Amino acid sequence: ANVLGGFGLGLPLADVGLMAVLDTIYLLLGVISGAHVPPVLTVILVQTTIPLTACFTQCVHPDGRCSGRQGDTSDNEESSPGGNSSPAGMASSHSNVHIISDMQSVNDAVSFPEISSIPNLPSAPNPPPVKGWGGLSRYHIIGTGLMFLAILLGLTPAVLSLRDIVITKSDAMPERTAYNTIVFCLAAIPAAMSQLYKEHTLTRLRRPIDRNTLNLVLSVFQLLFAIVVSPLAYGLQGMGDGSGWTSLYPSKRIGENFSHGLACFAGTLDEETMLNGYPEMANCDWALALVLLHVISIIMVGVAIDKLAAATKVMYRGVSMGIVFAVVLMFVYQIRDKWCEYGPLVSFFHLTATAVLIIGAEIYHRVSLADASFETVYPEIGDLYDEEE
Repeated sequence: ANVLGGFGLGLPLADVGLMAVLDTIYLLLGVISGAHVPPVLTVILVQTTIPLTACFTQCVHPDGRCSGRQGDTSDNEESSPGGNSSPAGMASSHSNVHIISDMQSVNDAVSFPEISSIPNLPSAPNPPPVKGWGGLSRYHIIGTGLMFLAILLGLTPAVLSLRDIVITKSDAMPERTAYNTIVFCLAAIPAAMSQLYKEHTLTRLRRPIDRNTLNLVLSVFQLLFAIVVSPLAYGLQGMGDGSGWTSLYPSKRIGENFSHGLACFAGTLDEETMLNGYPEMANCDWALALVLLHVISIIMVGVAIDKLAAATKVMYRGVSMGIVFAVVLMFVYQIRDKWCEYGPLVSFFHLTATAVLIIGAEIYHRVSLADASFETVYPEIGDLYDEEE
């Protein structure tokens, strides 16, 4: 069937499949390259999805900078943010797609407004969108610019290290770290595309979707796609480690690696394999505990978003404080870990990027993006009295 009716979704199979493919590409590139990215930079660069989404919006929004239809919103009147209210007898649904900027969960939670136990905080009216900027207000534009600047500052040491420009040998990142840092940042491109495609699909089909069911279906599809491409992804683990990096992790060893991974997870992998079985030493300490902590964190983030749905300012203040807290912890971890010990110039770039990122995120989230609203379209019901006549 072309529609996933059996899962309780009214989405075409092709749309769900494309969402899952984009999310899986983001997941694989992020996880594989993230193992060699300086810890502080993982916190900074994982936020790339937000400004990229705002940038890509300019190409798909009727009033975007490069859409070619600036000022002409008549074609999208029903589905544009802040559109007219629904006429009598029509149910109006609102979809609000949230990106959880975290590598552990690439499933974007598609949520619908619910009555929250936390009351709305009193606030001034949101400023109107700036004409010709894809529905973004001036706060979103300024915040996006600052976040892009923060990401550029974070990437600068990696780019300069590849050619030894300005940065000295003692300060430069290893070539493998520099390449993986750039790939980690580029992984946000499919994530931003997936975010926009989800919102476009929900608005185009004009029907409410159960977010838990959608996330479950996307997770299953992601797992299946990851299994299919795992031999190719396995070879990417040597990325940036010299000219012969493609031979470090040959695809023919994917089965053996999978069994060793399960043994590592269970804590039964022998020490000889951990030390000499692969180009890099395997570390299986706390594997199970870290996975459980990872799952609990995902659940807590989802619950927090639900509870704070009405108090968006509180939620985004928490996001800003979370960035600060994560950078501090990752900086301590980075100091303790010898492989990512750099000179003061690189640390200056990282800390400056963090400060600019926090300011940019705070300005960007000062006002909420308008929800994508649409009038729910129900299937037509035939005349029930035709047969009697």
